[in-house]
Amino acid sequence: MSEEGTQQLVVPSQGPDLREQLPRIALKQPDEFTGRRDTVKRFITDTNDYFTNANVAPHRQLGLAKSFLCKELSDWFDLRVKRGMGFTDWPALREVLRCRYKEKHERRKARKQVLSLRCTGTVDDYNKEFSLLALKITNASEEDLVEDYIEGLPPGIMYETDRMEPATLDEAMEKALDSEIWLKQASSRSRSRWLRGPPSDLSPVIDPTGPAPMELCGVGV
Repeated sequence: MSEEGTQQLVVPSQGPDLREQLPRIALKQPDEFTGRRDTVKRFITDTNDYFTNANVAPHRQLGLAKSFLCKELSDWFDLRVKRGMGFTDWPALREVLRCRYKEKHERRKARKQVLSLRCTGTVDDYNKEFSLLALKITNASEEDLVEDYIEGLPPGIMYETDRMEPATLDEAMEKALDSEIWLKQASSRSRSRWLRGPPSDLSPVIDPTGPAPMELCGVGV
């Protein structure tokens, strides 16, 4: 090591003359991983690149990767080994880190998407999109999901669905579909009546100054 975080790498050559001509390449080690969820992807990528560029043998990668972890995570690593839950190699550790520190970040992102999601097309399309996002929100309460779902519906459907007080997300989606159909049918009936115009009055026109119908019937009797 020439300085902290770097390693001098000598590129292999075929002869002493070529070796003397090739410069030494300083490879920067990955930054210490402290468990921040927004840095796990960068840490994994940097570690992969470092192992590749430094030609680190597979059997040495796991121990070297551990040295890139902060003290708390290094202790966590040792504890897993003591409990018989150690890692076979760097790829195994890499996947555990990816899953362990990805979930909350993805959940937060999905939560924001759910809150901003709005039904701009059919309720069926909205249901599909909402369901996919809801799967990414771990430990979310059914009540919160129902509330978030209803908030994204168009005003008319939102009112009808909320009025039915659905207890589960599936029930809310079903009620919203029913409300969409009902509102479309009501709108269609209203439009049909408007196109037909006011109903025609088929009763006979009575002249208020003339004789009553009963009087006409009595003429000539």
